[in-house]
This record gives sequence, structure tokens and C-alpha cells, in this order.
Amino acid sequence: MPTIEISKKDLLNLIKKKLGNEQLVKLFTSIKADADIKEDTISLEVADINRPDLWSVEGIARELKAKINKEKGIPKYKISNSLYRVIIEKKVKSVRPVIACAAVKNLRLNKEAIKQLIQLQEKLCENFGRKRKQVALGIYDFDKIKWPVKYTTVKPDAIKFTPLGMKEALTPRQILQKHEKGIQYKELLQSYKEYPLLIDSAQEVLSMPPIINSDYTGKVDEKTRNVFVEVTGYSERFVWPVLNVMVTALAERGGEIFRVKTGNLITPDLEQRKIKLDVDYCNNILGTNFSAREIARFLEKARYSTKINKKDKKEIEVSYMPYRQDILDERDVIEDIAIAYGYPNLKPVMPAIATVGKPSAITYLKEKIVSLLLGLGFQEVSTFTLTNKSNLFKKMKLKEQPVIEIENPVSEYYAIIRNKLLPSLLEFLSKNTKKLYPQCIFEISEIVKIDKNEKASTRLKLGIVITSKDANFTSVKQVLDYLSANLGTECSIKPAERVGLIEGRGGDIIIKGKKLGIIGEVHPKVLSKWKMEMPTAAIEIYFDKLFSLIE
Repeated sequence: MPTIEISKKDLLNLIKKKLGNEQLVKLFTSIKADADIKEDTISLEVADINRPDLWSVEGIARELKAKINKEKGIPKYKISNSLYRVIIEKKVKSVRPVIACAAVKNLRLNKEAIKQLIQLQEKLCENFGRKRKQVALGIYDFDKIKWPVKYTTVKPDAIKFTPLGMKEALTPRQILQKHEKGIQYKELLQSYKEYPLLIDSAQEVLSMPPIINSDYTGKVDEKTRNVFVEVTGYSERFVWPVLNVMVTALAERGGEIFRVKTGNLITPDLEQRKIKLDVDYCNNILGTNFSAREIARFLEKARYSTKINKKDKKEIEVSYMPYRQDILDERDVIEDIAIAYGYPNLKPVMPAIATVGKPSAITYLKEKIVSLLLGLGFQEVSTFTLTNKSNLFKKMKLKEQPVIEIENPVSEYYAIIRNKLLPSLLEFLSKNTKKLYPQCIFEISEIVKIDKNEKASTRLKLGIVITSKDANFTSVKQVLDYLSANLGTECSIKPAERVGLIEGRGGDIIIKGKKLGIIGEVHPKVLSKWKMEMPTAAIEIYFDKLFSLIE
């Protein structure tokens, strides 16, 4: 979760109200932030990673003004059309294809505003933008730019410009070799034959996204009154929210937003989004009896605008700003209603039934297997259910299979739901190659399978992995035999060739004539993909099927 630092004096100036430390701490909880206040410095740990609009003092002040009734509803910004244009050349499509831009004028910047601007830029690029891979953001002194601006690519040694923080003009290739940011982020560009560049009509280079701005246009200080903002990446669903967050933060400093024609699009898109809220559904979720008007008042404190349906008083049309990309359905809106009302005010109700709880039979089996494996010296791990196609297929030397894909993932690294457990365990071990060996781990966790009829089902799997200089088929076969004996059943191995396992050293696990999973030694080519050097042997079993056979 992001941690940001803000100035108390700066925050109160933006809110335009004096507040004590206790009041502030209480208000910060309404935006899911824990605060540590020391004199003028406030350190905030923001729990909601899906709210990048709260990663700067401007966004926080905007939210708190509604909480203390200084403002209500959707914030209003002055947005103007302009003739400013960014020309996008076709060749950027193969390098860094998406760009969105805006201009913000008549700013009132001070030392703290500059500090927040830099902090927000870094947080957006590093956290939301996955270390600039998905999103890189540049801010420039607008008054030094000659329009139109061109977004293009150049050969690594075709041009020279002075990067920000240096006095020497360098080629793009030299920037990747000599500049601090070039060295840090060179992997994002060095595989391409040409590098992206923003250049104005006077042939002055603005920047080399996603690496560094030029020293000429990339300096923004307290004297700067007008700025140009650009965001580049690979997907509009990452690029556009970041542009919206930055320009609205600047607008909180008194700036006027100007749209820019970026290729065939006009950005930023700050048109309000709308969603329907059912009053009865909201009350059912919260255990309340709010009227539509009461709900509307809570929503205005959470920076929404509302319109109650005149024909159906149980329906509210809720409008919100596009930087709220965390809102997927009405339940996200209901959460903000609960926060505005106050969680302590929600009274729990004891169900009018008497029940006695106990673990299910499958839980007993799970606990028994966990106990047995811990007794053998194994370590239980818990890995992410979300993963990516590279980990699931490419690194396992497997052909791609149908999987559940996240429609709007925060990160491409966590973009699909896994259909196997073994890749997650190998990923875990790949991050522990400097630890002592042998390493013996296991996990009982869920995966999601898609059948031939394209129906998805959640399954429970058991994965066991041993990696050491002596790890082999016998190592894991002994573990399997030990488990079978203690579960009162017998298992056999049917030799079979499985992709990802060494030929002749793997097979299918059979219990009572049913195939439960696979066992074998992981192929060296797979280990190489994970940058693992030690021999590795593994078991992967359908735990739910095992339960059905031995219960």
C-alpha cells in the first residue's frame, strides 16, 4: 500500500479550514488512511491501492472538503477546448502505442506543490504503472513548447538532447548507458530497434518516454504557471486514469484544464460516469433503512452526484468522476455510503437461529495432510491465485489453454486466474534461490478450470515440491507413499509423458482406478525459465477428487 508524505499546513490551506491533529486522524480513516503526524509532516499509509486519486495532498484535500461539508458532490473543474495537437506517427505502435495529453494553465505552485507533484508522479508510475512499464508520466513547462508536438520513434544514435539533471547532450542509447534513470529503466526500451520520442515543431526534444524528460522543457518549478502533461503506455485503461488523476490534482491548485487533440482523440476525458443504485439492495447490504434522500446525502459527502428517479423512488442515478476507476458495480458505491455514514454506526444484528459450527470433512482431511507434511519437514506456503500467461504457460513450456482473464486488471502480472498450482510454487522457489537447500514446500489451494463446454469450475489442489541437489522422482514418490499409507489407501504410478517433466521420470497418480494428478522431475528447460539451478521434483493432485475417493 502506498505511503505518502504531505504538509499539514499545505493540506489545511487547500481545505481552507483549521483542524486539530485528532480531527485530522479521524478524517483520514474515512479515506482508509493511517496517519502519523509529527509537527508539520503527515505520513499517510493509504490502504486503498485502487484509489490513485488519493496519492497526493490535492486528492486528499478534495475528499476531506466534502467530509467536513465545505463542498459536496462531484468536484467542478474549468475545462476548455484548445488547438494544441500531438501528432502520433504510426511507428510508435510497435514500441509504446498509447498516449494521452492535456495542458493545465494559470497554476499557483509553491515549494510544497512541487514536492507533491513529483511524489504523485512517482507513485503513479511506480505503483499503478508497474515501474513505468504500463504507465509513464511526463510534465513540462508549457511555455517553452512550440506546437504541434510529434510523438515518434528514432534510431538509438539518430539524435542528441540534454536529459533532465545533466549538462551533456546524449543520444538515446547513451542515456540508457549513462543516465541514472536510463540505467534503472533500460529494460523497457533496449530490445527495440527505435526508441520513442516527443519532439516539438522547433525540433526541441521534450522527452524519451518512459525514461527521462529533456532538461530544456522538463523543468517545472515555482515560477512555472502553465504545464503540458503526457502519459504513455500500452493500454488506455491504465493511461487515461493516470492523466485524469494528475490534471485534476493540478486543477486543485487553481489550474485550468485544456484539452489536447492527441492523434484522433481529444484528451483528457473528464466526462462523468454513471451507475444505477437500488435503494432496497443498499439497505439490505448495510442492514439499514435509509430513504433515497438520506442515501443521496451520504453520497454527496463521498464526492458523488445523485439524481433520484421520479417514477421509481427506489432507484438513484449516481454520477462519479472518471478517475474513480475502482468503481465496478453498485457494491463499490455502497461501501462509500457505509464509510460516509460511519462503520461504528452500523449495528450488528444477531441471527434468530441457533447453530453449532464444526469443520467440514474436507477440512479435517486438509488438516491431517498439513500435519503429515509439516512432520516431514515441509513448509506450507500460500501463493496468489492471480497470475499471468507467461508464468502459467511460457515458463512451463506449455501451449496456451483457455483461462479466466481479468477484464480490467490493475497489473498485467496479475491478469488471469491460474488453472494449475505448480507454476505458483516454482515462482515461489525462484525467488528463494539464495536460501539454504533442500527446500521442501507444499500448498493446498484453489485453481479454476475451464472444460470443453467453456464452463468454469473452482477446484482444490495439493501441490508438493522438493528442490535440492538430490531431488528426484524417488524423493517425491516416498512422500506420496507416506501420505497414502496414513490415509488408508493405496496409489500407483502410471508412466506417462507430461510436458514440463523429464521424459521417463514422471507419470500419472492413480488411486482406485482414478487419475488424480501428476508426479515427476521438473524438466531442466523449465527450471532454466525460472532461473532455478537445483534439481526439482513435484506432485500436483486434485485434492477435492482425493477427498471423494477416501471419505
